[in-house]
Amino acid sequence: MILAELLKEWPCELECGSIRTEIKGITDRASDVKPGDIFVARKGKKFDGWDYKELAIQNGAVAIVHNRYEAKVNLQIPVIWVPNCSTFLSYASKKLYGAYDEQLTIIAVTGTNGKTTVTHFIGQLLQSLNVKVAVLGTVGLFINGKKQTVKLEPLTTPLATELYRIFAYCVSQDVTHLVMEASSLALSEHRLDDCNIDIGVYLNVSRDHYEEHGGEKYYLAAKKRLCLFSEQIIVNIDDPFCKQLRMEHPIVKSFGKSLLADCSIIHEQIMEEGMQLLIQDHDIPVDIMIPFQGEYLQYNVLAAITTITELGFSLEEVAKHTGKLTLPAGRMQEVSNTLGFRIIIDYAHTPTALEALLSALRLQTIKRLVVVFGCGGDRDQGKRVEMGEIADEYADYIWLTDDNPRGESSSDILNSIVKGIHMKPYRMQPNRKKAIQNAINSCKKGDILIIAGKGHEEGQIVAGEILPFSDEKVVKEILAMLEKNKNS
Repeated sequence: MILAELLKEWPCELECGSIRTEIKGITDRASDVKPGDIFVARKGKKFDGWDYKELAIQNGAVAIVHNRYEAKVNLQIPVIWVPNCSTFLSYASKKLYGAYDEQLTIIAVTGTNGKTTVTHFIGQLLQSLNVKVAVLGTVGLFINGKKQTVKLEPLTTPLATELYRIFAYCVSQDVTHLVMEASSLALSEHRLDDCNIDIGVYLNVSRDHYEEHGGEKYYLAAKKRLCLFSEQIIVNIDDPFCKQLRMEHPIVKSFGKSLLADCSIIHEQIMEEGMQLLIQDHDIPVDIMIPFQGEYLQYNVLAAITTITELGFSLEEVAKHTGKLTLPAGRMQEVSNTLGFRIIIDYAHTPTALEALLSALRLQTIKRLVVVFGCGGDRDQGKRVEMGEIADEYADYIWLTDDNPRGESSSDILNSIVKGIHMKPYRMQPNRKKAIQNAINSCKKGDILIIAGKGHEEGQIVAGEILPFSDEKVVKEILAMLEKNKNS
């Protein structure tokens, strides 16, 4: 494609160079530029792409796009001014890599908590209904449940430059439906602006990302953007923010426990192997089984069922398959052992998610509920005392440890959490591996040990470095060592 063809429908100003230049790709990362690429010199929170234009040219950039207002520049390659680099990046990615999104039925799921679980539930149910489906999000790209080896940035929602390549790949694999997580950051950065989304699903909204967006107002505005490019909206009517959305947008279907919900749970019964739910979609009540317990998982299942029925499948069809649902990696993930107590790994890293997790497992605890957790550094500081209060309310013993401290002092983070702990005994052990080991050594038969915060993650961010770390691998190493010592 020549530059002129790409720019003809976009507001811009050519500052130097020729619009007859041939272009092959696009990126906003100078280090990723390949010969023939456009480099979009976008200003981020930490770095300004304009400062890296020389590196981009060295790597083979054939044009530079920017939105600065200083004096015009004169380089050896075309330089183009656009009003907004992020919106251009989304538009140009689709033009360059193809409108493959329009060949897919795309479902985008947003919410502070539950995105990964709900997208995987939708994917599993569609696969059971003989639909070839891709699931894209925090834990990678899956097609019909099989993880793909495509290289992706470790983001909840891929960059626009990656996204359209993924759509093309999925179409090449005969995928007809794609379910993806839509993060607030991706929405605010316009990554999905040009994406043809059939259904946008809203799960819940809480405070976890306020600071990253510059405050509550901007976070909520980012979430609302999904409505702009979704043909149909599905909302959790029991969440205040989502309930307001239902009032603002006419094409909305709702789920929840409220009598006002279009798809609702009207009765529930705890069973040994999970839960039996009586679900009503408009006027049709149907019994379904789910193989796990916990109110938040009921909501996740209900969100998935509501989405599937909106795609044209009947509630009766869907009900045949809910008993086979499985949780994705790092979500209520139980690690089997011979010690007589349960060990569960979960990604819960927000107050809402931690409370949902602990309250669900509190009901299943025979003896003590022990929790290991921390809070991320350089993130919402206000949630730390809240999470301390939640652990104080539900747990019997608390181990405070590092999550991803990033550039913050570990002791500052842990001392902030401690302010919410008033009644229950706790210990601080910044070294996460030692905290997990101490917690395992302290547990007895009948206890439940929860290791929360990192879930599926295989790295820990400390002082700008990503160090190898997996809660699951650490737990299995400790269990193997205990087994070896027992047999020696």
